[in-house]
Amino acid sequence: MKFRFAILFYIISLSAFAHADTLTFQVNYPTFVHPNRNDIVNESALHSFFERLLNLKSGENNKVNILHIGDSHIQPDYITAVMRTNLQKAFGNAGRGLIIPIKVANSNEAFNYKTSSNLPWNRKRLVYTNDSSFVYGIGGHTIRTDNDSAYIKINTFNYAPLNYAFTKFSVFHLSDSTAFTMLLTDTADTFLELLKTEVEIPNFSTAVLPSETNEVTLRLLKADTLQKQATIFGFLAENDSAGVLVHAVGVNGAEAFQFVQAKHFAEQAKVLSPDLIIVSLGTNEAQRRPFDRALTEARLDSLIQILRTTKPGTAILLTTPPDSYYSRKYYNPSIASMHEIIVTYASNNNLAVWDLFSMAGGYKSCYQWKKYGYMRRDGVHFTRAGYELQGSLLYQAFVNAFNQYATSRSK
Repeated sequence: MKFRFAILFYIISLSAFAHADTLTFQVNYPTFVHPNRNDIVNESALHSFFERLLNLKSGENNKVNILHIGDSHIQPDYITAVMRTNLQKAFGNAGRGLIIPIKVANSNEAFNYKTSSNLPWNRKRLVYTNDSSFVYGIGGHTIRTDNDSAYIKINTFNYAPLNYAFTKFSVFHLSDSTAFTMLLTDTADTFLELLKTEVEIPNFSTAVLPSETNEVTLRLLKADTLQKQATIFGFLAENDSAGVLVHAVGVNGAEAFQFVQAKHFAEQAKVLSPDLIIVSLGTNEAQRRPFDRALTEARLDSLIQILRTTKPGTAILLTTPPDSYYSRKYYNPSIASMHEIIVTYASNNNLAVWDLFSMAGGYKSCYQWKKYGYMRRDGVHFTRAGYELQGSLLYQAFVNAFNQYATSRSK
């Protein structure tokens, strides 16, 4: 009887995954990870986003945007690249999306693009929101120069089967009367396009290129005496294809309240028109001593409230932070408290949540992640393998929830 039941279950499973709209993905779970906990809680809060993906596949939508906001776990793009790569394979590649000049800002940049400059730029990241001499936008890192001889080269890297050449290039920047004029040149230093400021979108300029390319150089031009600076928050690289864009905004050391205080973050998040926003914060909040639960929850709520204004009906997915150490050698009970705050907040506000903390092993599980080479010696950050494992676990949970929706929708 058990054997016949197993066969029936196998047939039903094959039938579900054979559905034209479902996705396939398989992750190898380490022994210390709990696959039975790898799901999205309150996945119905993502149904509007799942519907957008299905409509994209049927040709009804042109582009679907995901904005993933986080701290140093997100900055190198290892986690988000798993989501980007797999969704673009399944639903179409609309481009690399948001590019932040983090290397020019003298920090660790994403592995799948490169920014470089001939001159050093003044730079800061939004953890220094108390410095009134800098303002911050969508990228969480700001670079600034008063030298119109400075330029920035931007390269996007292809990796099979995805081509990240772009035909449209935009800049998030301060575009007031003091800003230098910006133009684009190609690898041969041939003029391509003058960036045109979007009248209805403040601090955003864009250019349509004559042909697709993986490299441009952003140059500055002092066109009149008032122009004396360039302040840049990020770039946007898109192609002409329908598909998915996954924009990663990770800032080392960031906490929720700093995104709220960043002057141009909310207005520029609207430009990305996100259909899904993923928020992966909490590690740095849990490093604070003393840990203030009420203040931490209030700051999370402030961020969620401004994210809700980016686009009507945007789905929001919260993720809990993975377990980590405090001062390199002590287990950190505040991570467990942060986990509880996020799960409770999501439940009370009808948000979806991916509980990485519980699925990865819970309190003191950082020992296992470190023992098996998935966590760095600092006890907070992970190796590339550790981050890519987390990205695969997140995508597996996403696939499971999406398939459940796609299957039930077709009945």
